[in-house]
Amino acid sequence: MRIRFPNGIKLIIIVTVICALCASPLCAAPKKKSSRAGNAVPENAGTGDTGRATAIDVPKRTRRTYFSRIAPDVMAASENASPDSIRTAVSLLRKSGADYTEPEKVLLNVLSGIMKTVWLSERADWETPPVSEATPYLGAIDSAKNGIYDLSTGNVDFFTLVLPSLVVVKADDVSSYAAVAEQALTAALTLRPDSALAHYLIGVLYVKTMRSEKALDHFSNAAKSALSCKEIAYAEADCLKRLGRMQEAQTAALSLLHRYPADIAVLKLCAETSFALKDFSAAEEYVGRVLQQEPNDLDYVLFRARILAGKGDYIRAASLLDVYARQDTSSRAYLLLRARLQYEWSKNFTAASETIERALSLYPNDLDVLLFAARLASSTAAPLAGVTAEEFAKRALAIDPANTEAKRYEIDGMMRSGKWKGAYDSSRSLIASSGALRSDIFVHIRICLELGRNDEAWNLISPLYAENPDDDDILQSYVVVLSKTGRSAQALSLINSRLPASSSRMKSFFYYRRSFLDVSQEDSLADLRSSLIANPRNADALFRLYEIYYGRRDYRKAQYYLKQVVALDPNNAEMRKLNEELSKLIK
Repeated sequence: MRIRFPNGIKLIIIVTVICALCASPLCAAPKKKSSRAGNAVPENAGTGDTGRATAIDVPKRTRRTYFSRIAPDVMAASENASPDSIRTAVSLLRKSGADYTEPEKVLLNVLSGIMKTVWLSERADWETPPVSEATPYLGAIDSAKNGIYDLSTGNVDFFTLVLPSLVVVKADDVSSYAAVAEQALTAALTLRPDSALAHYLIGVLYVKTMRSEKALDHFSNAAKSALSCKEIAYAEADCLKRLGRMQEAQTAALSLLHRYPADIAVLKLCAETSFALKDFSAAEEYVGRVLQQEPNDLDYVLFRARILAGKGDYIRAASLLDVYARQDTSSRAYLLLRARLQYEWSKNFTAASETIERALSLYPNDLDVLLFAARLASSTAAPLAGVTAEEFAKRALAIDPANTEAKRYEIDGMMRSGKWKGAYDSSRSLIASSGALRSDIFVHIRICLELGRNDEAWNLISPLYAENPDDDDILQSYVVVLSKTGRSAQALSLINSRLPASSSRMKSFFYYRRSFLDVSQEDSLADLRSSLIANPRNADALFRLYEIYYGRRDYRKAQYYLKQVVALDPNNAEMRKLNEELSKLIK
């Protein structure tokens, strides 16, 4: 029997049913908004509020979602989404095509999309049944493939939170959606804390927003549930390299190389970590294997030249530089290596200065270029392109305030120009840092002595000497401090006791230092000559002889010794200037 309703009642029932359906989670998937013009599609497009990200609420697990009718073990494997977990989920879902529900079809397509977008070393070797209805899940994957972060998924479950972030895998610039993606992935990890996919994606996001420490934590978590995944293992090793943890990075890279012996990215990681650890032979082997596969990779031609320079094989390095120069003579790496070879190998300081000046014109704010310029200016004791070593160092420190190499050049520049107070402040900061070297302590002791901070100098050197009295560098600094802090008798006694059994180098030092303690100038001259017999290249002894004869107005003998100082350090502008002035006096 059919029940007849008046027309008005029919209308009320129809509206009620439609409203109920619209409230159902199955009909709650938002209509997809997309734009092919940008990287992200704001939900509030057209409202006038396009730049503000809102906090993403974590969906409650009790809420019925699109995949609610799929077995929990299938969803657990799917949401972990490592390659192995994806295969497990697919195996649990597999059935004849006619038997799949629409959510199961969508899930199979989602898992295939993840595999093809994120885990590129794996194969999605299962059939994906066609999907008949539009969902935000596949829409988000399509958007990610086109470089778009899809903001229209509704964030109602794990996959609507995670899938838009597939875009970060290939994106160069994630800045326009980084905050929203971080919120969504964090919310997804609240739902599924062991998800390899979510940990991996947020790790990639952190790497691309310069937060490598946080990235490493997530890559490590991803690896716990995806032990055999190449992409995660590589990301973890590369992150260790970015953080300067080279030994750990190399160990991880070699483990990957055992599994993927011909993989270019893995070979490059092995080469770079080996080079950083100064294992130049291993680095050259890996670079050679890269160039066998990609002989036209100019960056690695140049890298091989850097390795050869590190080994001291300058001839082969220069040959490879010439090969590279046929294609490019303006790259930063090329100019730095060319200047280095000119400086270290051919000793052509003029050419090295010209090369680094060109690098400065092209890369005025590059840290490595500034540091090399500071090195050149410091070694010649003269400005480069009108800029002193100290000024170059200050520019470098403005970029990287903790850079210890820059601090050393700054200190050296201030010492040369007599800015002892400034040198003291910078030096005290340097020796308190984790990157300080033992040589930095000896420099600080010298600065303290120049400023009359004798107690500080003594308190620094005396424990070092007590711990290791036979270390040549410590012994030299100890003798100087004794001499300059009113302990001359101790210094003289120590020198006389150590002289007979000393090496030639230390004999030369001891005679030189004793010349300051001698009663007569004739005794000083005798000790200085003995110093040069032990080591004819002792520039300190030669310069002191110049000073003594200059004080006696015996300018020809003074110039004889000064010329030898200049010969030992021909690029030292200060010594050349003194020699020129002396030549005028002799004329």
